[in-house]
Amino acid sequence: MSETLRRIEIPIAITIICTLLQIIPFYIQVEPLETLSDTFRSWMILVATCALFMGVASLGMLHSKKIQRKVVGWQFSVLTIISMIIIMLAGLPIPEIGLGDKNPVFDFLFKNVLTPLGATMYSIIAFFITSAAYRSFRARSVEATIVLVAGIFMICSNAPLMTSAWPGFVEIGDWIFSVPNMATMRAVIIGNALGAIALAMRVLLGKERGYLRGGEE
Repeated sequence: MSETLRRIEIPIAITIICTLLQIIPFYIQVEPLETLSDTFRSWMILVATCALFMGVASLGMLHSKKIQRKVVGWQFSVLTIISMIIIMLAGLPIPEIGLGDKNPVFDFLFKNVLTPLGATMYSIIAFFITSAAYRSFRARSVEATIVLVAGIFMICSNAPLMTSAWPGFVEIGDWIFSVPNMATMRAVIIGNALGAIALAMRVLLGKERGYLRGGEE
């Protein structure tokens, strides 16, 4: 019995059944299948919620070990755990006792702690993006020159100083964004969709087994 339950065909069959139950109702209106599909989506939400709690528990265990071992910067781990506990308790959806996203403590932490930290992270990333753009935009070929020129026009179209000096930058930037950029994005989206379809077909046919014990037979 144990060998039967360990067979790799069982998880593949479960994957195929769950996938078809989500795909078929989009093309064929069968009430039992639609009801079952809705039930599976509810299960998916429950699984994702459990995964979120596992992530919180993992984060707490990681920082707890740092605090116990007194590693370098363990004080920041204490601050992380305290902040996590406070914002979790303040954000509990229990409006009867004043908790939830309207709670003053939750609102204060979100607006005055989390949002500025996020902006700070983006500000730090901006320097790496600038460095990468400098290396990428060096005009070593015709294609790189086109990218460089288009990038310069896009920067100028978003800079108030440049648009005040010459309003034409706005029109050029809009054209680049609406025509070449849009065409490229559509090609990328189509390519991603074809790749997703190919991957889904491989999963449904049992050819793609990377999600099963590293793809072992």
